[in-house]
Amino acid sequence: MEDYDLIILVFACYTVEKYKKQIETINSTWGKKCESYKNVKIVYMLGEEKINDFNDTDSISYVNLIGVKDDLFSAAYKQFLGLKYIYENYKTKFIMCVGTDTYINIPKLLSFISKFDYTDCLYIGGHGCKRQIGSKEYYFHSGGPGFIITHNALEKIHMLLPNLMEHWTDLCNLNHTYLLIRACDVAISYYLQQPHINVNIVTVSDFSFIHCNYLGKPCHPNDVIQSNIISCHLMDIDDFHNFTSILNDNNYFV
Repeated sequence: MEDYDLIILVFACYTVEKYKKQIETINSTWGKKCESYKNVKIVYMLGEEKINDFNDTDSISYVNLIGVKDDLFSAAYKQFLGLKYIYENYKTKFIMCVGTDTYINIPKLLSFISKFDYTDCLYIGGHGCKRQIGSKEYYFHSGGPGFIITHNALEKIHMLLPNLMEHWTDLCNLNHTYLLIRACDVAISYYLQQPHINVNIVTVSDFSFIHCNYLGKPCHPNDVIQSNIISCHLMDIDDFHNFTSILNDNNYFV
């Protein structure tokens, strides 16, 4: 097995032009920065339909998940089955899950995770919220900027992953929380917080993980400090390139 400090799981779609362009933009911006680090890898989790436009490199792999479509529910399957794939095919200390409209400051992220022990059961992120599931309210890290789990946490949840989406759907139907079925960020938090896993939730509250873009739009305009950003969401193509220029001009704020 290949050994990494960090694997970034990106749930993605390259059969639709908009999302294909997002993959290409990641690869030319923060994805390209990953090439500077031998201990970092991006793994794109895709539906089963294949195209010929993308090839694996040392720092990037494309995985087509059999039986997974590119529909409204696919992000959840790509997240859960993607985590299963990573556990079974790589050795890594930390895993970060994001979508293709998320930007990651790679040097800052690596500096940040170096403060944690990957043998602890940790679930790390920010800009989160709470949802009621049954009789209990659960906090979750927003899936927009992504979340990080340690190898220990992945190891503990691994046995649940093959059928997690089906179990989560049944749970949401039972509790009449139908709108949460597609909320894979809520789902992963729910299962990590079950007693037999007992994850330690690490919440960063200084706008390091933000659901809005690098300018704080639409929800926190003028509140975001760009030097604090580890990951940000709702990024369009121009945002990716503009923020890359800012990071290059400022040594990635590290």
